[in-house]
Amino acid sequence: MNLRVGVDLGATKIQTLLVADDDSIVARKRRATPVMGGPDAVLAAVQETIEQLLARADQPASAISTIGIGAPGQIDAAAGVVLQAVNVAGWDQPVPVAEIVGEMFGVPVALTNDVQASMVAEHRLGAGRGRANLLGIFCGTGVGGGLILNHELWVGAGAAGEIGHTVIVQDGNQCGCGRRGCLEAYAGRGALEQIARDHHAAGHKTALFALMEEQGRSRLTSRVWLDACLQRDELALELIAQAARAVGTAAGSAANLLDVDCVVIGGGLATRLGDHFLNDVRIAAQPVLLRSDVANRIVLSELGDDCGALGAARIAGDRLAQR
Repeated sequence: MNLRVGVDLGATKIQTLLVADDDSIVARKRRATPVMGGPDAVLAAVQETIEQLLARADQPASAISTIGIGAPGQIDAAAGVVLQAVNVAGWDQPVPVAEIVGEMFGVPVALTNDVQASMVAEHRLGAGRGRANLLGIFCGTGVGGGLILNHELWVGAGAAGEIGHTVIVQDGNQCGCGRRGCLEAYAGRGALEQIARDHHAAGHKTALFALMEEQGRSRLTSRVWLDACLQRDELALELIAQAARAVGTAAGSAANLLDVDCVVIGGGLATRLGDHFLNDVRIAAQPVLLRSDVANRIVLSELGDDCGALGAARIAGDRLAQR
């Protein structure tokens, strides 16, 4: 059996899939991303997770033809280097991910941006099937974006689709990238957590941190945000509504510019919050859109947590076939 590995390397989780040539999933493995030790610790965790994935599927390492890795931040795909990933602890310098992982397993490794990988998967297998032009907005620890134009992934000079760093509020909230007013500063889970901590320290009541401790977490995960919203926690509801407004504003403005067939909303936070979050995004987009009917073309990701790893595996297989 000819198998590909897909890795979605995130700030909080490493999602790994073993994928057959027909894009069917043979096995899954997921673990938390190490928060200490920088790139060495994270890539050692990637190696361990792939080895556990192979053991789960009862397959030798020789069954792997290629590995695809979707990583956050600025990527030099041709060189296989993560230039910078501000949301991953310790990744503030270039890391030759493809070379390091390739030496671990002795196979070609294709590196791409995580949301670009997700959009390839959604275009071929998910919410964007049959559509030529797609925009993706993925809300996780940060906010990433990806573009499919005329059925092809559009990377521009290398970083096309970075809607998370589109400024939606002049002189607004500080973003992790160092600028102010970025979408990510209002809708990224990391930014939302910092805002929540500031409010909590100022004496605002919230169940968010009690829920975090109950679930044995050190961060406000997507599950914590969902549970707080289900409990009608006022601060959680306010901040999630703010995030939806920010995403809707950005989605509407981008749709006016690009006239895409579909805007796919994904990422751990948006997927976990589901239809309620989607509806709020559509409502926020409505007054921004030149054509109001486009709001109905803002949809949720269909592939959920598998999205990035599936797309990374597909990109790796395509690159191998082109050699």
